[in-house]
Amino acid sequence: MISHLQMITIYVRDLERALEFYTGKLGFIRLAEYDDGKGERLVWVIPPSAAQDDFATQIALYAPADKNDARIGAASGMVFTAQDIEATYNELKSRGVPFVMDLVRHPYGKPPGDQEARFRDPDGNTFLLHT
Repeated sequence: MISHLQMITIYVRDLERALEFYTGKLGFIRLAEYDDGKGERLVWVIPPSAAQDDFATQIALYAPADKNDARIGAASGMVFTAQDIEATYNELKSRGVPFVMDLVRHPYGKPPGDQEARFRDPDGNTFLLHT
């Protein structure tokens, strides 16, 4: 039986720029790197709270050799959560994370309602921050 989700991939054009965003602005931890020597590189990162979790889902930042790869800059479908979404939203905004949808509270979900905001990385990949 499947036990967990091991890894997801985010396609980027410039790996160094992506690393600055994911480690510098989002605060993720860099785990490992792979370089095939032919123009393709991968770096694996995780949120800091996942560092002690053996089953944490890793994020592979993948810079394909083809910088026009259609998978770069897509809606990722990824949803991140935070213990305190308002504090996280304000902290990320102060670090320069570009939000394409500001934090909103919905009338559904656990009282006082679910909250969410949408942000993007330097390549245009979009993500949801949600309670």
